[in-house]
Amino acid sequence: MREDGVGWDEVSWWALNRLYGVDLPAGDGAGYLHDDEQVRAWLGELRRRRGR
Repeated sequence: MREDGVGWDEVSWWALNRLYGVDLPAGDGAGYLHDDEQVRAWLGELRRRRGR
């Protein structure tokens, strides 16, 4: 990510760090580590950080 020539701002880095591994399984047949409610909360936080 750092070698692609793109200048990532702080909010973009925050979002990328949240989404990294978002599809990790919680265990055998247990669904995902991060649920829809948590992802919606991240979206709300992203919108606050972006000022929308």
